[in-house]
Amino acid sequence: MRKNILVILLLAVMTAQAQTSAVGDDVRTIKADVMPTQARVVFNPQRIKTLSNSPAAAQLDVYANTPLSDEVKSQLYPQLRKYILNYGQQAAVNVLLDWVQTSCKFTSRAKRQTSTAKRIDRPFFPEEMLYYLNGDSEDFAILFSRIVRDLLKLDVVLVNYATKVDGKAFNHMATAILFTDDVEGDAVTVGEQRYVIADPTYLGAPVGRTHPHCDNTTAKILQLKR
Repeated sequence: MRKNILVILLLAVMTAQAQTSAVGDDVRTIKADVMPTQARVVFNPQRIKTLSNSPAAAQLDVYANTPLSDEVKSQLYPQLRKYILNYGQQAAVNVLLDWVQTSCKFTSRAKRQTSTAKRIDRPFFPEEMLYYLNGDSEDFAILFSRIVRDLLKLDVVLVNYATKVDGKAFNHMATAILFTDDVEGDAVTVGEQRYVIADPTYLGAPVGRTHPHCDNTTAKILQLKR
């Protein structure tokens, strides 16, 4: 009898370990470098596979307007909310901005295509960016715009810059936010409304600071759904 019980317990432990290992392969702890902001998310590998196999869309807003799955939102947002609880809009955005800037790694699209984990030559959906935790400025901006719209219920636009630096093409994307609080800093005008720059790729830059190679007067603006 004792031997049978031990066998059953051993099988139960082995099963639990196998399940933990399977889930662990798709767990991400997304943590800021210095600030305590972090979130642990378990991803559905089938959904990531479905997103990864999606054909490239012509418009960036298709990616930015795609919501996170309910499964990811139910895990991610309660964890992030505790870091911005009772904060004003500017302070809350700065916390989220730092989290995205420092928890994800910048990887150019060209470099991503030549890596061992080749991806389709298109931007990431927000959920893909959270899963892979690396991307270019478009991917950072798409993810950040999704989080700000969902958590803070603020309107966000994508700000696309195309210029040259030392004779070479420099393409960059940031976001800009329509605050209802009074927030100073660099901004773009959309219609008659002032959207303050928030650049999730410009490491260390708070709300209201534009990348030094970018010019807001010549930037192209892409409006997004709330």
